[in-house]
Amino acid sequence: MKKIIKTLATTLTISLAFSSTAQARIITSISPPGGAGQGDVFCTQVQTPVDTAFPNSDGNQINNFPGLSCTPKTFQEIAPIDTKLFVEASGGTTEYLLSETVVNSTDSIWNGFNFEIGFQSDNPFGEDNFASPAVILVPPGFAIPTFNNVQLTSSKFSQVNPDGSFNLNWSDGTVAPGESVDFTFSLGVPDDLDGKDFYNSFTIRQLPIASAMNPTKSVPEPSLIFGLFGLMGFRFLIGSRA
Repeated sequence: MKKIIKTLATTLTISLAFSSTAQARIITSISPPGGAGQGDVFCTQVQTPVDTAFPNSDGNQINNFPGLSCTPKTFQEIAPIDTKLFVEASGGTTEYLLSETVVNSTDSIWNGFNFEIGFQSDNPFGEDNFASPAVILVPPGFAIPTFNNVQLTSSKFSQVNPDGSFNLNWSDGTVAPGESVDFTFSLGVPDDLDGKDFYNSFTIRQLPIASAMNPTKSVPEPSLIFGLFGLMGFRFLIGSRA
């Protein structure tokens, strides 16, 4: 298994490294959020269209993220909530400023909050169908969205640690049960490579950090099998559109 993954990763890295013609991405729509963090909350299955007023530049805003479904975002459990964003080619890097309100409906006091960019499989394997760029062996900075370290604000947390390009870790503050917290954060949706449609969606995972997590509730780790099949899917897209 490890040998197969290593081979696929090498092939993917070579394919990316030798691509030259740049295309680009804009966000076109946002899916309803989902995940164990919502508990028994049902989110109306409505896609939120995104109006990119300034494609291939900054100045684009997405207010009240995730949009038409489950806004504000409510956590009933200390577990992830994932939101998928769909993208398409446009001709240059596009940046977005997002704002959202998150509600603590858990029994725990939050002393931190995490944002993570990754990818989801439509056919999950194992306990989780989310994987970070590191797990699926996508070279950092290549053709995938990143957090920009600008205009990062929170109404409850005063410190943020941008852990690489794909994680935002908020701390130095608390959100008590029944309280809400506001966030703003920036995304860069970068150039694609050779128009290969390396991806057509990405996911933002959000997870509150509690000082006393329920030991019976664990956050599932990304499946190794998903890492393999995610690579195979991306490689298939690249090969089929060459």
